[in-house]
Amino acid sequence: MAAVLDSPLSPKQQYFPEVIAGMNFNALAYEFYFAAKKFGVAEVLRRAPRLGGNIKRIVHSVLPQNPWVQVQSGLSQGMWMALSLPDEVRLWRGEHELVVQRAILAAVHAGHVFYDIGAHIGSIALGAAKLVRPSGLVVAFEADPENVAILRKNAARNDLVASLQIVHAAVWSSSSITIPFRRSGARRSHGGVETARQRPVLGSGGLVNVPAVTLDDFIANGGAAPQFIKVDVEGGEYEVLRGGTRLFEKHRPVLLAEVHHRQAAQRIGAWLREREYDSRWITPPEQFPCRLFAWPDGFDGADWMSRSAIKT
Repeated sequence: MAAVLDSPLSPKQQYFPEVIAGMNFNALAYEFYFAAKKFGVAEVLRRAPRLGGNIKRIVHSVLPQNPWVQVQSGLSQGMWMALSLPDEVRLWRGEHELVVQRAILAAVHAGHVFYDIGAHIGSIALGAAKLVRPSGLVVAFEADPENVAILRKNAARNDLVASLQIVHAAVWSSSSITIPFRRSGARRSHGGVETARQRPVLGSGGLVNVPAVTLDDFIANGGAAPQFIKVDVEGGEYEVLRGGTRLFEKHRPVLLAEVHHRQAAQRIGAWLREREYDSRWITPPEQFPCRLFAWPDGFDGADWMSRSAIKT
């Protein structure tokens, strides 16, 4: 069962005990919901569709929408997040992207600057902001306007405003006032930039215009240069790197990226070799998406892989 009240309360929480009690109920309600599914209630309801329909309507009317819950394990353990349950239960459990979580825990430390490109609602950025405190910084780039609004709430709820900078923009190969962005659709983590040559792999929502920025322009305008960059932009990874050529050649950050198709993988591999980066690709049986770990000369990539529990 989720531990929802075991962390020290901020002054704001102490003044609003009814809010905390509501958060506790949210967690308990969803724990009951998932336990019921685990013990076969879903099968019973499938065999009695009329009863199942009535119960489903009752459940949806009782369970809170986008409740505040506390992440149970992993990189962001203890962080409060407003999640769309039950769809985002893996974020609540801390079970999503376990390879990414281990890799960040192994390489990101206090004082570091960490870029989260494609930050979604903060499941990685919140935990990374905890790692880099008190003197480091996480810069979370997110293009989807609704995700940005939730990310800001999550950051404020966890008192991370000082160590978590949120940039509402798509990171791309060229900066512009606006660029077309295809929103996610069913799952709010699947959106991405859409151009004549590029479309997000799973994005199925509406098309909106969002600001676009290159990594090089962001730094040239005063942004702190990172030691670690995580990229998850649903197919536009190569364009992200193209816009950060000076960054990678001058500052030599470590890179962790999810790459979604073969052409991007080939281009990224060549791009990294030109800049004398070593890399390790973690490829699933279905080939894509795959994980890319890349590092410059002087960084102990073998040790990083070992501490991330990845076989070399």
